[in-house]
Amino acid sequence: MLAITEADTSIAVRDPQTKKEFIILLLGETGVGKSTFINAFANYLTYSNLSEAVNDELISLIPSKFTFTDENYEERTIRIGQCENESEKLGTSSTQNAKSYVFPLDEIRIRLIDTPGIGDTRGAKQDNINFDNLLTYLAEFKEIHAICILLKPNNARITVMFEYCIKQLLSRLEKSASQNIVFLFTNSRGTFYRPGDTLPPLREVLEETQNKPPHVKIQLDKRNIYCIDNEAFRFLVAARFGIQFSERETDDFASSWKISSEECWRLLTYITQLPPHKIQNTLSINESRRLIFQLSRPLADIASLIQINVTQMERQEKLLNLHADDVEKLKENLLVPVANIRVEGLNHPRTVCTNLQCCQVFQVNGNKTYHYKQVCHDPCRLKEVPKEIVGSPELVRCYAMNSQQHCNYCGCSYLKHMHIYYQSFIYEDNIVDDNVRSQITTKENAKRAAENLIRKIKQRRAEYEKEQDIIIKNTAKFAHFLQNNAIVAYNDAYESYLEYLIDREKSLGVSCDKVNIQTLQNMLQQYIQEKNALDHALELAKRSNLATIPYITPKDVENAIDLLYKLPHCGSKIKELFDKQNRAKGVERYIEREVNFKPTKRSSRVRELVSSLTEKFSTALANIFS
Repeated sequence: MLAITEADTSIAVRDPQTKKEFIILLLGETGVGKSTFINAFANYLTYSNLSEAVNDELISLIPSKFTFTDENYEERTIRIGQCENESEKLGTSSTQNAKSYVFPLDEIRIRLIDTPGIGDTRGAKQDNINFDNLLTYLAEFKEIHAICILLKPNNARITVMFEYCIKQLLSRLEKSASQNIVFLFTNSRGTFYRPGDTLPPLREVLEETQNKPPHVKIQLDKRNIYCIDNEAFRFLVAARFGIQFSERETDDFASSWKISSEECWRLLTYITQLPPHKIQNTLSINESRRLIFQLSRPLADIASLIQINVTQMERQEKLLNLHADDVEKLKENLLVPVANIRVEGLNHPRTVCTNLQCCQVFQVNGNKTYHYKQVCHDPCRLKEVPKEIVGSPELVRCYAMNSQQHCNYCGCSYLKHMHIYYQSFIYEDNIVDDNVRSQITTKENAKRAAENLIRKIKQRRAEYEKEQDIIIKNTAKFAHFLQNNAIVAYNDAYESYLEYLIDREKSLGVSCDKVNIQTLQNMLQQYIQEKNALDHALELAKRSNLATIPYITPKDVENAIDLLYKLPHCGSKIKELFDKQNRAKGVERYIEREVNFKPTKRSSRVRELVSSLTEKFSTALANIFS
């Protein structure tokens, strides 16, 4: 078997190579065949046909496991190589981390980046971890030339998993990457080397994507669709282990090799003509996404806290006016009422029940606040549960749930439960000036003190309302940014959380705080209006090319977050809530590994490709300096 070299490298942006490098990122559902494609690709680069490959070295860059039925219909399992980056567990992604396979071809280099499959049975959280690790890996590179989405050709309808995988991919890419997307259909001999039943549902998902902001059109035609079948590589492996095939079967595999090899060369020719995608664009949107998602609950909690303070100050102002002629009563009420929030950080997520009977509802200066006293599973290590989403379907698998999907501890349905990463408690933190109180001896002194305090309360209330307005506007700005810069818009976490707060208050029935419900509904409406207004402004800018209506950039998001952290009353608490949540999530890192492939011979097609590219680069340079 042909030897390969493997080298560990540190995480750092690469220096420009002396050779022109074309980088292809391979993405796809778990089990679609990315690793097998890379092994086949190495053979296509080396050998011109199957006969030549059979009579020379078997090239296998990635450990593989195949089950064959021999001529006597006996099953045989064949393994090639062994590596810690591969897993054989059923349903999990075979590739564990992103890894490069570099192919030097005279004046150019082709770099294939193998990635863990999407739709891992370990759940959505594992997919997110894999994507985060991939983004860390991609930070090494300045640009990539193609994002190759591998698909099987026989998905006749849009299943939940199919749509999830496609949209999970698209939601992580900045919209300019749409120009670099290609589709590679594996195992396509059974569909006559055509996209097969998968094409209609794929087209439907892409059209749905185009119909939503930012209305990104992803090309889907002969130019960026490639159909291969890597069974010829499996044939080479089987032949090496003594499995016999008839002449007709060998001819079929030779035909499959020819078609698949030609498709790979067509793919390379197309990719080398594409303008590269700037990696920083995609990294920026994903970093902004991470910050925005993790700020969603803290900002909603702080907005609720602000409203509590505004309500309390309005009530206090009325009390001071009511007791204007009563010195003793004024002394009792000479304070600025302040509600504050205390945060309890969690080392691991908890499963808690949000049902009214399982929550502790208590009063802070006449305002209701909630404490999730019923902790049903702590810690809950179920990995794929979305945070702070009530009734997430993944909670059915929580240890606390029984076969009837009810909690063994509180008896409530899983639909009333959620994962939390921190707990917050509202408490009284009133501002009292004892010196002023002690100096009040007459009705006139009391009135003056009350008037001064009312002015302070009005000023503080105005400051709180201003901060609330800043929070709402900037949260809408975050939503607008993601909706108009990722290929697929995100799920609006802030909006969902406000809707949850409204539903929770309504569940109190006759005991609900109607003023609080109305306030939350007003906040939600203002938030939606702000976001819609920004979306409308963006559409105007697109239609009329008005440079005066700026796009929201990653730097704008960064500045907005910095502004929120610096708010005089709420900034430090927003930062504290964010940090507590961030620590509970944790981050996985890894060291990059790459394989450098050095073949002893080259397919004749290599010379054709390199010659074509060399001529193109020479012409481009001549045009620049002419």
